[in-house]
Amino acid sequence: MRNRSVRYTLLSLVLAGCSLGGCGPEGSEEPETLSLDEPTASAEPPAGGAERLGINVDRRDATPAPTATAAAARTYYVSPTGKSTNTGAGFDSAWDFKTALAAVVAGDTILLQGGTYAIPYTSGEKNTIGFTKSGQSDKRITISSYNNARAVFDFSFPEQAWVQDSFGFHVTGSYWTFKGIDITRAGYQGAYVTGSYNTFENCRFYENRNTGLEINKGGNHTTVINCDAFRNYDPKKLGSMADGFGPKQTMGPGNVFIGCRAWENSDDGYDAFDSPETVVFKDSWAFRNGVDVWGYGGFTGNGNGFKIGGNYAQANHQLTNCVAFGHPKKGFDQNNNTGGVIIYNSIAYKNGTNFGLGNPVNSGQKHILKNNISLGASNSIANSTEQKNSWNSGFSASSADFQSLDTNLATAARNPDGSLPATTLFRLKSTSALVNAGVNVGLPYNGSAPDLGAFETP
Repeated sequence: MRNRSVRYTLLSLVLAGCSLGGCGPEGSEEPETLSLDEPTASAEPPAGGAERLGINVDRRDATPAPTATAAAARTYYVSPTGKSTNTGAGFDSAWDFKTALAAVVAGDTILLQGGTYAIPYTSGEKNTIGFTKSGQSDKRITISSYNNARAVFDFSFPEQAWVQDSFGFHVTGSYWTFKGIDITRAGYQGAYVTGSYNTFENCRFYENRNTGLEINKGGNHTTVINCDAFRNYDPKKLGSMADGFGPKQTMGPGNVFIGCRAWENSDDGYDAFDSPETVVFKDSWAFRNGVDVWGYGGFTGNGNGFKIGGNYAQANHQLTNCVAFGHPKKGFDQNNNTGGVIIYNSIAYKNGTNFGLGNPVNSGQKHILKNNISLGASNSIANSTEQKNSWNSGFSASSADFQSLDTNLATAARNPDGSLPATTLFRLKSTSALVNAGVNVGLPYNGSAPDLGAFETP
C-alpha cells in the first residue's frame, strides 16, 4: 500500500476543523502528575561537554546578551541507566529521562536509547509523567527513540491493579512529537492528551489499565500516525472502558488517525463516543476488539471496531481505506451518533454486523458510503447515500475475490519506517470484478476507476 500520509494529513486537518471542545466529563478530575517543569541543578551540561561531541549548544546564561538572538535547539541523550550528574551530550554520558524532560524547551530534542524505562509502582499511588511545557509551530519538542530501537516506558502496574487517572503520559502541553515509544502497564490510560497540535508516530500502547491513547478535554489537532494499541483492559469495569484509541467526549477539532492498528482491546478498537467534532480515520485497522483474552471473569467489553458516535452527539466522522474484522458486535458502529458519517473504500469482514449505521440521525444528516466491501456478515444501514458498494454495485463479494483472507497477517511486523505491513490480506485478485468497479471519491486510484475495498490493486 502506498504511503500517502502527508497528503492525507493535510486533507484530514482541513476536513476535521471545527470549534474547540470544552471541559471534561462530569465527575472527572484533573490528575496529579509528576511535574517536571523546573530544571534540576544538573540540568545544564558542564562546560565543553556537548561541544566535545560536535553539538552546538546555547548555554542560555541567566544574564541576557545585549543583543537578542534565537537560542539554538539542543539535543539531549537519554538512556535507561542515565544519571542527572552526566552531561546528556551523548549516550556515553546520558541523562536520565526526568533530567532531560526538565531541561527541554521549544525546538529541543530528546533521543532515547532503546530499552526499558521502568517507572516505580507503589500500591494506590499515581505514577504519571506530565508533559506541561509547549513547543511552537516551528519549534516542536521531540522525544524519539534512537536508530529504530524501541524505548519502552513501563509503568509497572501489576495485573488488575489500577488507580483513577494514573495516566502513563499526561500531555497537557502543545507541539510535542513522540516517536518510536512504547507505553505499557500504566494504571489508567496509557496516554491522555488534552493539549494541541501533538503528534504520536510509530508508538505502541499495550497492557494499560484503560484506553491505550485517549484525546479528551479540549485535546485538538492531534495526529496519530502508524501507531498500534493492543491488549488494553480496564479492571475498574471489567473491560467496558479500555479501547485502543479514544478520541472522545469533550475533545477539540482536527484529530486524525493514519495507518494505525487496534486489536484485542477489551472494549472497542477506536471509540469516538460523544465526540463533538469530526475525527478522521485513514488507512487504519481494527480487529478482534471486545474479545475476552484475559479470563478474569465477568467480562463486559463492547466489541466494536470503529465506534463512531454516542450520547446522541452530532459529528460527521470520516473513514477512508479502513479495515474492521472479527468483532462480536459491529465493524463500523454508528452507535447513536445523530450526524451523518462518511465511509469510503473500506472493508468489514466477519463482524457481528459489518456496517451498523441504522439508527436515526438529525434532520438534514445522511451517511455516505461508497466503494466499500462487506463480507461474511450482514449490514444494518439507513438514512444513507450508497454508491458502488459490494452490496449495491451489481457485484457480490466472495472469498474468491481476494488473494488472502488469513487474518493472522494483520499483526505482521510493521515496515522499518513504521508504515503498515504490505501483506496479501484483503487485497483483490487482478481478476476480481471488484477491480475498477468503484466511483471516484477523490482518492488516488489506478486503472479506469477505483477498486472496491481498502486496497487499490497496482
